[in-house]
Amino acid sequence: MDYKLDYITRMLTKISHKRLESYVIHRIWNALDNTDIHFVFQQYVVRKEGKYALADLYLPQLNLVVEINEPAHYKNQEADKVRNTEISEYVEVKVIDCYNVVNGNAVSCSLAELNQRTDKVIEFIRKRIKDTPIIPWKGADTPEEIRQKGVIRVDDNVSLNTIDDIATIFGTAPKHKGFLRVSAVWVPNKENKELVWWPNTVHPKWVNELSPDKLTITEYPKEEPERRGHMMSHIDKGVKRITFLKYTDWLGMNTYRFVGVFRLNKEKSIKENKCVWERISDTYKLDIQP
Repeated sequence: MDYKLDYITRMLTKISHKRLESYVIHRIWNALDNTDIHFVFQQYVVRKEGKYALADLYLPQLNLVVEINEPAHYKNQEADKVRNTEISEYVEVKVIDCYNVVNGNAVSCSLAELNQRTDKVIEFIRKRIKDTPIIPWKGADTPEEIRQKGVIRVDDNVSLNTIDDIATIFGTAPKHKGFLRVSAVWVPNKENKELVWWPNTVHPKWVNELSPDKLTITEYPKEEPERRGHMMSHIDKGVKRITFLKYTDWLGMNTYRFVGVFRLNKEKSIKENKCVWERISDTYKLDIQP
């Protein structure tokens, strides 16, 4: 199936249980009728003091978040206000309330009122699209496009479909161990210094945990007796890992997403008896050989 069609249909199906939110999202999507605009649901947004929030709708090309408040939000008004204020330090936030307050209680607003509130945000989005230079959303990235750019950035949300796509970016190929593919390969001409790594968050024998702030990956065998040996085999190598994390997103789509360049933190690894990889850069410049 076409990537965009698969993504959009899965996305809209996932929110069907939230009736009012689903209605608002569908109205925005249909009104814009613009498949160059990337809709992201449940976007992770960093807050203060190690907290985070999940934005209802995020439009990355427009640096815009849309929060859709169903009646249950009325009881959390103050908390929502604090959250939105903190998020506003990074992106602009528009709020659509799907309710009115009657005698101190939140009740769903009328269809006409909801349409009016939603349409105001739609007009704002249309103006932002008109006034903002936008790189069209293309769906899944291709190795050729990334190689042409010459650089990989976390903020670009680089996402690939296969291990072969990852390896192609670096002009190499995945290696095999028996009938299995290993989870990493050396960057050509940088052996023992830089490794392309594609850890799996769901593995029968290994744990690869990305921290909520996406700055640390903790890696270790599920069999405890094997942990120290694995950790010690990496402890003094100082290798950089250009990392594409494999995971199944909330839409059920399997992707390999670039999450940064990582290096082992020796002290934390020894203390935890696990490999603790810390992000040292959110960007990697490709060294394309002619």
